[in-house]
Amino acid sequence: MNVADLMHWLAVARRHPLSALCACICLACVLACWYIYGNMKWLDLEHKQVTQDTELALTSLISGPSVRQELAASREVTRRIEDNLVVEDNMAENLWYFYKIESQTKAHIAEMRPNNSIISSSRAYYKRIPFAIRLTGTYEQTAAFLYAIETGPRLANITSLSFRRFEPNSPNVLLDMDVELLGKK
Repeated sequence: MNVADLMHWLAVARRHPLSALCACICLACVLACWYIYGNMKWLDLEHKQVTQDTELALTSLISGPSVRQELAASREVTRRIEDNLVVEDNMAENLWYFYKIESQTKAHIAEMRPNNSIISSSRAYYKRIPFAIRLTGTYEQTAAFLYAIETGPRLANITSLSFRRFEPNSPNVLLDMDVELLGKK
């Protein structure tokens, strides 16, 4: 390439400045992709080496098997929590959960209503979904209902609770409680 050819290309670039600019940008992008691709190969090899080193360290540790068991157990607990989260918009399933407990304990739900959800921070992973429940039955039935809520598969937080006699000299009691179930955001 001589000076005349260079002057010719400069004249073409002056006549078509947008095309020349696009060609320069494309050339810069090709060079950047080539550089990044080279680094990705190197980083992939580095990642494989670190993974192998980690596996070797875990197998050489005395507590390596117990660490793996604890990791598996924590993943299982997390999966169970995620599977039992409440979906706020699915009211039929949410109410069915309480009615199922009602049929098991033979207590009677006199009134149940979902309350307005509490606005949580944007960083929270889960949402609290509140319910107000009024329950009647014998002390044993209402206590069994309360126990089933506390020990059930869904994570529940009982925020308020009151027991009182339904009528004087009656074996039935009235249980008012506010419950928050853990739900998906």
